[in-house]
Amino acid sequence: MRPSLRSTATWLNGTTLAGLALARLARATDRRRLPGGVLVVGGYRLPWPRQDCLTVGSVILSRRPADWLLHPGRADLLAHEVRHIGQYALLGPLFWPAYWLACAWSYALTGSYGCRNVFECRAGLAAGGYPVDAPLRPWLARVRSSVASRPSRRPGGTRSPR
Repeated sequence: MRPSLRSTATWLNGTTLAGLALARLARATDRRRLPGGVLVVGGYRLPWPRQDCLTVGSVILSRRPADWLLHPGRADLLAHEVRHIGQYALLGPLFWPAYWLACAWSYALTGSYGCRNVFECRAGLAAGGYPVDAPLRPWLARVRSSVASRPSRRPGGTRSPR
């Protein structure tokens, strides 16, 4: 999605306004405007979430100064957050419940909120600081292996390929 279209969509669906309101509530005042309508706001002071960055609409909020995120050594993290802006452009306010369901799914499977979260996977797990391959919870790994070891009930007695 083109950056200008992405930014327009997040304004129209209200998520950028929500991001600006959250920035104000968090007393984050250090602002840097980027091409494509992205706004990086530093100095986020709320206790939630624990990560260094949070994206709402076309607003990327950071606990650190805005220039921290714009450092060339953090280009991957910035790209990760910009991918979330595209997700907001597509889903609008539906992003929030969908994201939290994806967090719950990931946590239930692995104990990590991001590892199996489709939104974090598509934004780039490593770039976002998430574990790339957290193992399944032990009980789930046992269920998976027992299902995989069952003989197939296909005609002719052949196992289905996995």
